[in-house]
Amino acid sequence: MLWPGSASWRSGGIPDPVQAHVGRLLAEAESHERRGERRAAASFYQAALKAAQEAGQLPSEFRPPLERAQRFLRQAAEEYEAHLERVLARTEAGPRFTEAVDILLGRKAVQLQQPSAFYFPGLPQRPFYAREEFPWAPRLESETAAIRAELQALVGDEAAFQPYVEAERNRPTQDFHGMLGDPSWGAFYLWRDGALVEENAARCPRTVEALSKVPMTRIGARTPSVLFSLLRPGAHIPPHTGMLNSRLICHLPLVVPPGCWLRAGNEVRAWEEGKLLIFDDSFEHEARNPSDALRVILLFDIWKPELSEAERAGVSTLFEAIDGFGG
Repeated sequence: MLWPGSASWRSGGIPDPVQAHVGRLLAEAESHERRGERRAAASFYQAALKAAQEAGQLPSEFRPPLERAQRFLRQAAEEYEAHLERVLARTEAGPRFTEAVDILLGRKAVQLQQPSAFYFPGLPQRPFYAREEFPWAPRLESETAAIRAELQALVGDEAAFQPYVEAERNRPTQDFHGMLGDPSWGAFYLWRDGALVEENAARCPRTVEALSKVPMTRIGARTPSVLFSLLRPGAHIPPHTGMLNSRLICHLPLVVPPGCWLRAGNEVRAWEEGKLLIFDDSFEHEARNPSDALRVILLFDIWKPELSEAERAGVSTLFEAIDGFGG
């Protein structure tokens, strides 16, 4: 097929240079395709489609070959994916390698820490941490039944849980993904803004005692933050990121109906009652309760183990200074 830019193409004199460029790319792609050189053909078809998109409006005769280029690339992508899967089926490189291949094939995006307020450099890009990495975890997990018993007394009290997303008195109202004031994501705080909520703590003495052995973060008037987090049937916490990457969020699952899940980065985990789930909330994360029953966890935060004591003190001092500025 002859395209603008080829020696035999003429249309009243000098061809349009953009159309000629697209035409040459299409002609080269077709030439490679005829010779069975599919990777080379794909490369030129991709370049032709990109050039056509940048050119904007092209004459109507370009539409059929450009549509054919798209079909060729879709088929080539499917063949390429199938080829890799056949070869890689013989490997046992583990979940990190599987995620790398998913990113290569465009199935998943690159996921990195994206804290909304404060980034601490040099920390590992790990969405999840293993509970076995924390010596205090078994003791807390052993208290699951006692903590759940205190929770059950709260669940029957509708007024006990408040919407997790609330307006701040001295800040402009911002609706978090439509969840402002939404009771489907509820919270019962034991510590809030760094201070023990005395009235609530009195209702959960065994829980407070169990947490006293946990090395929670202490950042001025911000943390610890400890709460029973409740998701009502059908509730979905939309994708979002936390404020800083120097901490980890811990979930002790207490009531977990089948099908509930948490995603952090590219990893999706199901909660298991009595087994801590520990993740970095500076990665994009979301959660869903697709069941017809309540899901409740105990939520708190700890320092990332990679931070030294001096670095932890530095973060605390920094946020105390931030909060102390301007009233």
